[in-house]
Amino acid sequence: MIAILVTVILGIPLGNAFSVSQPYYVVGSQGEASLHCTFNIKPKEMKVSLYKGMYGEERICSANVNMSEPHIVTDGKVHCRGNVSKGRVDLTVFGLKGEDTDLYRCQVEIIFPPPYLSKFGNGTLVYIPETPDCPTEHTEARIQDNPEITPIQSPSLPLILICAVLITTTIILILQVINMIMMPPKSNHVPQIVPQKGNYMNFW
Repeated sequence: MIAILVTVILGIPLGNAFSVSQPYYVVGSQGEASLHCTFNIKPKEMKVSLYKGMYGEERICSANVNMSEPHIVTDGKVHCRGNVSKGRVDLTVFGLKGEDTDLYRCQVEIIFPPPYLSKFGNGTLVYIPETPDCPTEHTEARIQDNPEITPIQSPSLPLILICAVLITTTIILILQVINMIMMPPKSNHVPQIVPQKGNYMNFW
């Protein structure tokens, strides 16, 4: 009973002095964002959690940390890697998208030594730029099977027009030659005029 009272009496001032702070704004890159949380107590064992949302609606990652091995490693589609040093937690969040832009709050829980303390940070606005989706292996295979046509491979419009004019001219010449061959030659015969001298004599 006395131990409980001592813990409560000592815990009240410690709880009031315990605070967690975060940077106001962080910009991510390529689906990753790094932020840190600072606290003003020296624990031996603690728990670090990161929540998404103004009121911590979604927990992103959480890990128990012993200061003898101050590393944070979590699994999942969105996961965290980090380290805990003297009064500071450095976290890097992986697997983020543009839609994950939000306020992220860090929670630090002191497990040992007692008393148990818990505090949320003021929150960090994490901005994740939109990035285009990377091509899949199937898409890359299709690109290799169907290489892009270069300007050398595709004929230009002026060249097409020149070819069309030459083909049309050739067809017209061929038709004219065929027409000349099929038509009969014109006759140069001049009809002879028979003199009518005998008739004139008879008239007289």
